[in-house]
Amino acid sequence: MHVDGAPIAAQGSVLDACRNAKANVPTHCKDERLQAGGHCRGCIVEIDGRYVAACTTPARDGMHVLTETPRLLAYREHLGTLVEQEKEERAARSVTQASVVNRSTDESHPYLRIDLDKCTLCRLCVRACADLQGQFVFAVKGRGAESELTWGGGAFSETDCVSCGACASACPTGAISDIDRARLKGDRALGRTVRTTCSYCGVGCQLDAHVSATGDDVVQIDGAASSVNHGHLCVKGRYAHGFTRHKDRLRSPLLRKGGVLTEVGWDEALDYAAREIGRLRGSMAGLSSSRCTNEENYLVQKWMRAGLGTNHVDCCARVCHAPSAAGLRRAFGTGAATNSLADIERSDLLFVAGSNATESHPITGARVKQAVLRGAKLVVVDPRRTELASIADVHLMLRPGTNVPLLNSLAAVLVLEDLVDHEFIEARTEGFAAYAAFVRAFTPEATEAVTGVAAADVRLAARMLATARAPMQLHGLGMTEHVQGSESVMLLCNLALLCGAVGSLGVGVNPLRGQNNVQGAADMGCQPDLLPGYVPVTDTGARARFETAWGRPMPAEAGLTLPRMYEAIDTGVVRGMYLLGEDVVATDPDASVVARRLGALELLIVQELFLSETAKLAHLVLPGASFLEKDGTFTNGERRIQRVRKAIDPPGGARADWEILCDLMTRTGMPQSFASPAAIWDELRTVVPAFRGASYARLEGDGLQWPVPSEDHDGTPTLHVDQFVRGRAAFSEVAFRPSPALASARPLQLITGRVLAHYNSGSMTRRSANVALAPHDALEMHPKDALARGIRDGDRVVVLSDYGEAHVKAFLTDSVREGTLFLSFHFPESGTNRVTSDLVDGIADTPEYKLTAVDVRLVD
Repeated sequence: MHVDGAPIAAQGSVLDACRNAKANVPTHCKDERLQAGGHCRGCIVEIDGRYVAACTTPARDGMHVLTETPRLLAYREHLGTLVEQEKEERAARSVTQASVVNRSTDESHPYLRIDLDKCTLCRLCVRACADLQGQFVFAVKGRGAESELTWGGGAFSETDCVSCGACASACPTGAISDIDRARLKGDRALGRTVRTTCSYCGVGCQLDAHVSATGDDVVQIDGAASSVNHGHLCVKGRYAHGFTRHKDRLRSPLLRKGGVLTEVGWDEALDYAAREIGRLRGSMAGLSSSRCTNEENYLVQKWMRAGLGTNHVDCCARVCHAPSAAGLRRAFGTGAATNSLADIERSDLLFVAGSNATESHPITGARVKQAVLRGAKLVVVDPRRTELASIADVHLMLRPGTNVPLLNSLAAVLVLEDLVDHEFIEARTEGFAAYAAFVRAFTPEATEAVTGVAAADVRLAARMLATARAPMQLHGLGMTEHVQGSESVMLLCNLALLCGAVGSLGVGVNPLRGQNNVQGAADMGCQPDLLPGYVPVTDTGARARFETAWGRPMPAEAGLTLPRMYEAIDTGVVRGMYLLGEDVVATDPDASVVARRLGALELLIVQELFLSETAKLAHLVLPGASFLEKDGTFTNGERRIQRVRKAIDPPGGARADWEILCDLMTRTGMPQSFASPAAIWDELRTVVPAFRGASYARLEGDGLQWPVPSEDHDGTPTLHVDQFVRGRAAFSEVAFRPSPALASARPLQLITGRVLAHYNSGSMTRRSANVALAPHDALEMHPKDALARGIRDGDRVVVLSDYGEAHVKAFLTDSVREGTLFLSFHFPESGTNRVTSDLVDGIADTPEYKLTAVDVRLVD
């Protein structure tokens, strides 16, 4: 084809061809994240005497495209006049109607601002909201000159907007903007832009962090083009960055003197730490942070093992997805997600179990919604009617704590109706005959009374799984945070094996990781029984490899998990602890006991951004750096290793956590001479074969999914393609062992979890305008349960368990079953985790956050 007489390859659209030919074709409604719409007509070109929209016309060989004829230039000038005239008329109408109702502007939302006088009806906001987020907040009403953008009646803040900001990022005229863009002036004007990785959930969205002209603050964040998020972001990733410069940030070390935490210099703080750690050598334990980089997590476990001689090291995977790792490892041989998030688009059935993905992992949740809109089937397993459950083909609304019988009943249908993939089972699994005989007894009719799920719904869901071309599983903490959490994941693996849905595109068993780098923390060996790369500490040969690399011996026996560390404080086995970026007093169960035990330590060192509830108990608090203030890598839930890049300096005297760790290690007798996180990563690559080929240079752009065994290896998007890591996959026979919470005399069952606006203990999001979106906790309660207790919507109530009590407002909704309550853990002052129990999973030691027996009464 030819553009203005110049030959050019016919690829993509005519607009693509014009751009490749360097032709000046204006666009108004073009957004690279969206399919071309051709609404604005600004990109009109002439092809063989015809006017066409270049953005929607496919390029073809033989075309002769003209972009700047006199007729086209006149058309564009006329179009611009019409646009300006339309804006003026709209402004005039808004002034005329102001005495009745002013719909031209709306500033009710904490982040988004609307000025319809600037709107040209390009519909980019409508399409971004629908095609990126699947929320459908905007529409265009009226015809011709009377057309205008609408979001229904009332203030914009009262709509179903989820504050993702896609509309503002797409709008070309400023009709929809956000407060970050509105503030871009003076010392907040844009300077350089740094691409990095989000530090909220485990999706691992890529960000463009825009730094102020003065270089000392991040003033705006946009989504970067990547396979993970395709330029889209959630409310946390786009807007909740103000915490980095919040007045509460720790800016210097705090040392307890006379019972009071007192500011001191770094030398005094580190000298104290070295002296006290030396005194307690042999009785120390460590907890790493899933908010910190891979490099920092690697240093923590290296220090504990080779520097302090203990395997008492753990991470927050213990309280979330340790059962996923254990269950997947037993079934398949490795404990990580089998597939990529991109496979959501390749699947024709999504099986979402125990995950409120649109709130906990919003970008992945949006991808699931988009898949459903394109025609994929959706099965949801959840005690709550979540957003995904409300659009599901089948919602299996089970009673909390009954995952095992429900999953067994799904498998029973597949076996009894001979809906299994015999060829796959014969070629790639073991133990099927015994398993099939075992599971036949758990028919949907036999388990219905226990699970509360109608047998017909179970059979329908099972048949949908069996007949799907590519059924893909996504599961969350609703599967893992139970006394049979690891076994529940094994049963999810059973379903995948029965359907032959492992080892290919669009299928698999995929845990949705909670914190941004919980996958990486586990990969780095921050577990008491596993070295980096998931090698058992009891493996003599592997241990020798690390001892050679580190130049130090290490203990041969597994250490204590976090719950066992707490118990060991009572017995004096653990007398000192180092905690990196974890507020366990706010986030761990039976929190009052956790606080008591930490308070009994001879030494508690906490490295943090803020003076958290845990830091308030510390003998020494060290101020670390946020993800925007340091370099390194994170690994997301699909095993994708991605770069983290420093955009700004830490405030005051705060320091990057890897630097602090190197100083601590050196002062406690294990000198570290790393000049950068890249050097730390390079050491890791020499001792862990799965990361050997993942150099920093190769991680530029989209990153790589481990294993990456060599420099010429492209990474591994899909695990178990030819064979399972353990050889043949194993079926698991799991009988239901009801949680003790189900036998309690307390009549209600409490589930805890996340809400969209906040993250973890709220230490970051609640120091941003997100707090306006969700200012306080709310106890979700079925109206019938409330009526029986004389509770009305908005009443202050107390939630009572055998472990403690929480004080919150009641929110009446039928999105929970009768007898079931829901409460988030983002507001430590509410006391959610003073209520949750000390019951744990029998394999992984993970707490049962998703089932606590409680009662509720009005506050006197």
